[in-house]
Order: sequence, then structure tokens, then C-alpha cells
Amino acid sequence: MASQSSEVEETGFTYEIHDDGIVVYHLTDLRRDSVDQFIDVSHNFDVQAFEEGRHSRCMLDISKLKFPTPYAAKRIQQNSEATPDGLLESYAVVTPTSAIYTFARTILNHLPNAQAQSIRLFHDEASAIEWLQARLEQLGP
Repeated sequence: MASQSSEVEETGFTYEIHDDGIVVYHLTDLRRDSVDQFIDVSHNFDVQAFEEGRHSRCMLDISKLKFPTPYAAKRIQQNSEATPDGLLESYAVVTPTSAIYTFARTILNHLPNAQAQSIRLFHDEASAIEWLQARLEQLGP
């Protein structure tokens, strides 16, 4: 599958856009600059999708992370709250470690039900991409 990729400054955050429109974020550390770059880029993609009336399909790969930080939890919660109302969104999160899975599940438990229903946790990238493709068929572009 072809894609465009971009490294954002010198942080532990990169992203790529697949030809099918899926945006894949890679977060390899939870330093503040990495988290802030991820939040800024993902929020901008959400706003762009909302303004264009598109289905936002994203995958966040946090498989390299060892443990969560309070700062990351706070910023992710803030970003979730700033998601435009009415955005059609499908968000897959790849979380192979139990500590990070628990961290992600805790954040999901604090989201409004409608928003939490558009987010799924996976242990591998292939399953996450498969779900995002199924969501496209189910909900449209």
C-alpha cells in the first residue's frame, strides 16, 4: 500500500497518509514535545475532515511505548474534548502492551459514549487497518 510519510521535527512522533485516506500516527515516546506534536497534527486532520465532510479514519500506533504519563493522558483527553461535534470518525489504536492497553482503556472510559464507540483497541496493525477499511464500507467516505 503506497503512502506519504512525514517526520515532524525531531520528536518521537511521525505520521503517514495511505492512498486509501487512512492517517497512521506513530508515537514512540511520550515526551511533551512528541505528545504536543501528535495532538496538534491529529487535531488539524480532524478539523480538516470535518470541514470537508469526510470520514476521518486514523490509526495510532503506540506499540513502542512502555508506560503512560499523566501529561499524555491529560493532552489526549483535551484533544478528545476538542474533536468537532458531528465528525464522522473511526480511530484504531494499536496497543500491544498491557500497561498501555490499560492506559488507553482508561481514557476511553472517560469519553462520551458516542465518541468512545468510534475508537477500537487492537494488538496488531493488520487488524486495525482491516477494521478501518470495514468502517469505510459501513459508514462511507
